[in-house]
Amino acid sequence: MAGPVILISRADPSSMLVRDYLVETLGFEPAPSMGREILRGRGISAIVLDSHHLFLSEKEILEIEADLIVVASAHRSESGTKALTTHATGNWTGDASMGGKPRALSHTLAGAIRSAFEALSKGVEENSRLNGWWVGLEVTHHGPYSPLPLIYVEFGGPVDARADRDAAGVVAEACIEACHASPSRSAAVGIGGGHYAPTFTRLMAEGEHDFGHILPKYSLPEGLELLGEAVERVADGCRAAVLDWKGIQGPHRGLVVERLQQLGVEIIKR
Repeated sequence: MAGPVILISRADPSSMLVRDYLVETLGFEPAPSMGREILRGRGISAIVLDSHHLFLSEKEILEIEADLIVVASAHRSESGTKALTTHATGNWTGDASMGGKPRALSHTLAGAIRSAFEALSKGVEENSRLNGWWVGLEVTHHGPYSPLPLIYVEFGGPVDARADRDAAGVVAEACIEACHASPSRSAAVGIGGGHYAPTFTRLMAEGEHDFGHILPKYSLPEGLELLGEAVERVADGCRAAVLDWKGIQGPHRGLVVERLQQLGVEIIKR
């Protein structure tokens, strides 16, 4: 199946709310398929799978045959913050308990992350019922591992937020915008800071950079081994690494700079 695809999972109730919005509000219609639900609308296909998207195998991803996969997902937060987020997937360390492969990063598209981020921001601004919801990036984490460009677009936080139909609608619209995205001309990887990437979220909002993979400080120094992979797997073509300098522990700063110099990418400190 050529072109971009929105991926829905029956095992994720939040994901299914996005599916319902596509059908009931945006007019997506069933398309002929062999054993699985496929919907079409707005020049995009949406595939509904029974298995949970986090744990899809590389083979299952390849069988989708898409140019870009945009996964609609629940967002879970220990802090209880209601949030709409977008990010690339992969595991910087050997822990693959949330899907994917140990020490492996998916291919991704920074331009699609940019388009999703802007659509999420716009959706919150235009819907007063979502007042107080946070919009931003998350660092690269969890599965599945994808050899095709893939991003996640999520909503939720606490349990009640994962059932919010207004937020599901915003995610549906953001998935569509991501599917129509062009490759970024300012794709970058980010390094440092916490899980919710405040520095990189701000820089995206200000239009400075479009982020593909983001390596958080809690995955240093182990994640340094994958920086070459992080650069190579941003499908837009990544020429810069942006460092959240204060968000990198002192002993690791020199290691980060040394590795990036070896890779020959521009180093930008923020």
